[in-house]
Amino acid sequence: MKSLFSLLALLWAVQAQIAGAASASKAYPIILKPNPALPVTIIAVTFQTGSASDFAGQEGTAILTANTMREGGVLAYKQFRAQNREQIEDFLFPLASEIDVQVSKEQITFSTKASAKEIDKVFDLMTQIILAPAWNKEQFERIKNETLDTLKNQLPHEDEEELGKAVLDMEIFGPHHPYSHPVVGTKEAVTKLEVKELVQFHHEFFTQDRILVAATGVITPKLQQKLKTAFLGLPTFGVSKKPIPPSVSKEGTYLTIVKGPFDATGVHLGFEIAKNRASKDFPLLYLGNMAFGKHRAFVGRLMSHVREIRGLNYGAYSYVEDFPAGGMLLMEPTNVARSRQAFKIWARPSTLSNGCFLLRQIYREFISLKTEGITAGEFELTKSHLIGTAPLLAIDLQRQLGYAIDSNFYGVNGDYLKNLQEGAKKATLKTVNETLKNTLNSDHVEIVVVTKDPEAFRQQILGDRCGITYGPGIVKPAEILKEDEIISKYRLPLTADHIQILDSDQIF
Repeated sequence: MKSLFSLLALLWAVQAQIAGAASASKAYPIILKPNPALPVTIIAVTFQTGSASDFAGQEGTAILTANTMREGGVLAYKQFRAQNREQIEDFLFPLASEIDVQVSKEQITFSTKASAKEIDKVFDLMTQIILAPAWNKEQFERIKNETLDTLKNQLPHEDEEELGKAVLDMEIFGPHHPYSHPVVGTKEAVTKLEVKELVQFHHEFFTQDRILVAATGVITPKLQQKLKTAFLGLPTFGVSKKPIPPSVSKEGTYLTIVKGPFDATGVHLGFEIAKNRASKDFPLLYLGNMAFGKHRAFVGRLMSHVREIRGLNYGAYSYVEDFPAGGMLLMEPTNVARSRQAFKIWARPSTLSNGCFLLRQIYREFISLKTEGITAGEFELTKSHLIGTAPLLAIDLQRQLGYAIDSNFYGVNGDYLKNLQEGAKKATLKTVNETLKNTLNSDHVEIVVVTKDPEAFRQQILGDRCGITYGPGIVKPAEILKEDEIISKYRLPLTADHIQILDSDQIF
């Protein structure tokens, strides 16, 4: 314990020296979006770092650092007293406020919402959490054990969807890539982590050159001044920023079958795309993808063909941006920005007997999207839908602020959602389909299937036929049965040497 306090003292001294030399000459970026309509203020402090900054062998450091900062209490700082976790919660509850932290691949965001009357007090505490975390050993061990439970039990045994998504990222980007491990890290690395690694991560990545302070709602002159100066106590620079490398260059279709204790089969398909929100034609790609597989909506072709017509599973969606925790969200999350994105399809859960048919149908639909694009009817419907719904994505102040933070990350000029609307208004069926054809990559496709019997699935997908079984009493029209027969014989460009089988217990 003595060595930890010595390390903390050293870091504080270094921080003070660096901040003292730089604070007078350089200010960190701030986004202010005043909105006095309601007596509420929202503040978000985002650092451009996350699990992609985890050092090799220390995967999981970013999320343990952020969570221990939030839940491990604070040291005395300036005129503010030290507080433990329970005291912090007792302080926040009567103010009807919370301080949350969210960790993704390249962003860590601390956020709070409080009445305009109380926001100064809450922001002072949030500043203390960021600048003077106590690194409480007991809380660290609790958080570490909870993280290990996620890696040992929840991901491999309980959450088939997130398991498949995590493995798909691993396969798309390849081993040793900053995106190749889940945000929660790996079992081996998290087991070995100690508080000293968290203190080091905090010192090297919670710096002024990585911070963005944003606020909306009621912003008084006093609060505005605080926002501008509160974090000058952080080091000006830390570990130098490195660009996220591209995915591993491969050709061909690859299938990873994950064995897990699930009574259903989940299918995931994807590959990296060279576009993000800053791309000029991103609104066209967004529109085309919405027509194909909008999240949690029947407007998408996938949901129509897979669930509505055939009842194969609960959900079938596609994405051109990362969408973590999709099973719990209706709208795309904010503050999960990534330098590199991927096109992904998610479809689950299907019965074990229909899993092979589901994969063949999903792959066939994907190839049709690339080669033929969307139809005129799909285009007109989705264009109108996107123009009408884009503003609803920022329906509250917190989401509006989140989009502003992400636009700063991507370097988007103007209002991102307005850009989507304007792009949709100018779009034509031809420009959307050209964008889909040029963006989607059938030369290298990664497929991940999560199922109980991987060897049986391997034999099925390499076989000549895998049909669909409907429930008792279900009768389908002749034209659907005719297409079912075509799908059942649709062969993927897949060879036995491009198939691997993994055990869910051994992945993380």
